[in-house]
Amino acid sequence: MDTKIMPDLTIEVFGDTIELGGPSPVAAKIPRITLEHFCLRDAWLGDEKENPFIAAIATDYPSLINSRSLVAAIGNIDPKPVVICLETIDSGLRNAYHREGISFASEDGNAYLPFLKIQQAPASTRRKPEPLSPQAQRIVLNLIAGRWDGYSASALAELTKRSRASVTKYLKEIEAICPPLLKASWRVRALGNPRYSKDELLDIFEPYLKSPIKKVIRLSHLPAIDELKPLQPKLTGMSALPFFSDLAHDASRMTIMMDQEDIATLQAQTGSAWRETAWNEEPAFVIEEWTYPLDDASDRSIAATGLACVDPFSLYAELINDEHDDPRIHDAIDQLREQLCQQ
Repeated sequence: MDTKIMPDLTIEVFGDTIELGGPSPVAAKIPRITLEHFCLRDAWLGDEKENPFIAAIATDYPSLINSRSLVAAIGNIDPKPVVICLETIDSGLRNAYHREGISFASEDGNAYLPFLKIQQAPASTRRKPEPLSPQAQRIVLNLIAGRWDGYSASALAELTKRSRASVTKYLKEIEAICPPLLKASWRVRALGNPRYSKDELLDIFEPYLKSPIKKVIRLSHLPAIDELKPLQPKLTGMSALPFFSDLAHDASRMTIMMDQEDIATLQAQTGSAWRETAWNEEPAFVIEEWTYPLDDASDRSIAATGLACVDPFSLYAELINDEHDDPRIHDAIDQLREQLCQQ
């Protein structure tokens, strides 16, 4: 689809496939500029070569004007019907083709072939909303924060360092929860906020957020800040929440998040002082390994601790579905949310 010549599309219409023959001889008889966005092929529906037509295969997303001009030019030379064939079609162009009486068929299940008395729309395939996978949650949090608003699937693949196929799956998870956030035009799928407030988005996605914590290491020894700074850990959990609420900061305990590689580095530096506490002991230092990396951080805690903390959206996702017995913590989480919605 990225080249001017597109030899094939696989389009099914009520169980039959549009079969493509060789290049249509009509192409040599019409102005080259009219063919700029199309490749003409002889075509028919199903195994029998009855009711032949000309398939005008779009080599990029066509406009109504280009389509209309092409159909008119072919009609002056050949009486066979012309079918605009596309990979996908949006509702605007689909409705315009209907109004103009232009035949079309697309790989996504739309077809309008009045010369065969056929009209087809794809069946709904919306998946059931489910708790978000780690990378889908990462994308959602960045969208709510306003950082990844309007990004295409290709751009998100680069940002997350995941394949396009994987990002497509993540976007389907998001679409199942909130369909208006996904827009498709031709081959491009993009994530975009159609003017939802942060408060509305949190209401929509909160039931599907999961704790990002993959592993917890509870240690008896609290390292010096100078030992930690080179590894750029981020305060999280109850160590970060006081900087977004009226909770008091407890300097005697610390909870940070780090990736697996940095955890290994810190363990090597700590040596014999690295001692994990028993389940019934109170740790002085807690390290969390998360299921996805941070894409932002907050400097609110630097003046008091020397370390940055996780960004407030990630912190909210970590804390919102935890069980907390202390009503002060619930109040602090509510304060955190209020601040998120004001940003």
